[in-house]
Amino acid sequence: MRSELYRGMFLSVTEDKSNKVTDYSELSNKSFQIFEYWIYSNQIKDEIQITQEIIEELKTGIDYFQLNQTNPNLFDLLINKFNN
Repeated sequence: MRSELYRGMFLSVTEDKSNKVTDYSELSNKSFQIFEYWIYSNQIKDEIQITQEIIEELKTGIDYFQLNQTNPNLFDLLINKFNN
């Protein structure tokens, strides 16, 4: 239930006044688990393997939630985990 509520947070309206809705609710389960864990604990789950697809999804989410303002190194952390 809580996950579904957070999925709803991935909706935004474009700024070009076209009333288009960008729907980020279709994140893969792994990406969403990482995001949900990040939102609650400010950490990355080690047991989830970071793939290139997940990194792309998370970059979109990081920008959307503006998490890079609270932790500018978050995306670098994800890239490092992916490369290791």
